[in-house]
Amino acid sequence: MLNFQFYQRVKMLFGEGSVDQVGELVTEAGYKKPLIVCDPGIVATGLIDKIGKSLEDAGLEYLVYDKVIPDPPYTVVDEGAALCRKEGCDCVIACGGGGSIDTAKSINMLRFNEGSVTDYADPSKEMKHSPGLISIPTTSGTGSEVSDGMVISDKDHNKIPMLAINAMSEYAVLDPECMVGMPKKLTIATGLDAFSHAAEGLVTTVANPFTDFFNEQAVRTIREYLPRAAADGKDIEARTKMAICSSVGGWMLGYSHTHAGHSFGHVLGGKFGVPHGIAVMAAEPYVIEFNAPAVPERTKRLGELMGAEFTGNETPEEIGAIVRDVLIDFRDNKVGMTSIKEFPYDESRFEEVAKLVSEELFQAFNNRKMEPADALEILKKIYA
Repeated sequence: MLNFQFYQRVKMLFGEGSVDQVGELVTEAGYKKPLIVCDPGIVATGLIDKIGKSLEDAGLEYLVYDKVIPDPPYTVVDEGAALCRKEGCDCVIACGGGGSIDTAKSINMLRFNEGSVTDYADPSKEMKHSPGLISIPTTSGTGSEVSDGMVISDKDHNKIPMLAINAMSEYAVLDPECMVGMPKKLTIATGLDAFSHAAEGLVTTVANPFTDFFNEQAVRTIREYLPRAAADGKDIEARTKMAICSSVGGWMLGYSHTHAGHSFGHVLGGKFGVPHGIAVMAAEPYVIEFNAPAVPERTKRLGELMGAEFTGNETPEEIGAIVRDVLIDFRDNKVGMTSIKEFPYDESRFEEVAKLVSEELFQAFNNRKMEPADALEILKKIYA
């Protein structure tokens, strides 16, 4: 049986002003009544009014569900799905960052699948094909508009990553103008998340020459344009480049995947409420260093893309240390990430967190087995 390794499932509208075509897109796709899923902050920007006008101009009725919150819990999804069914909506428009898109993705999935979204954390449970999701990202980080996964929090605030190939967007609208209003700190946090997708994708167990082509270009581009986007949010060229890198990173999530850097991101986000991009990049330099002995040449290539210099005589451990330092410099000095220590944390829970990190889903793509003791050592470096 043929194993098709690469496939882009999402049809995309791209470019400045493309969000004005949403009404035309919904009509052409044959849908009649969208449910727009977003958070209150997106409503306040006026973007929902703009999308609504496009829908109204196309003669379409729509409904807005604006109850998305950071690290969205399953209760918000289930409530939105109930509203969607009650009002007879036949498609879902996601508008916002990764949390809003993952919430919308889950709501749309429940139009075709029974039960609660958390039921589908069990990979053995069948998820039926769920068309009708149109995603409009307003951040450049998760690439959720084209990714094959979604992350929802359970009742204990644990982030649950789910494989959701059958719940992916049918369409995406990638309009850099929708990202111009991102505050500096959000630009940095989401941009570093996009960076982590590409950087990790170069050194996972399933990285290959095809994924390298995309991930290498994303690393180079983010290195150049994220500092610009952070310095000037109205730099439309920088916003455009970061939007592209975010979507490419989201696509590659289904192929090169991520590794233990994202294990830290998910657990620290769930347990200590750290924004995802910050949680991942706080750990990333040390995870890359930890993995370097298993993949020294790939680690060295990542360093070269970031401007690191090598003599050619370095040991794998020395390569890891050089790349660790260049990543820290990019994160803290070139871009200016908020310190993870600005978010409340509890050192007495570090052993619990380390155990959860060592057991998290994306450890499957790590090139070295990470035991709880290894994760604990990295945690101590993160919070040193």
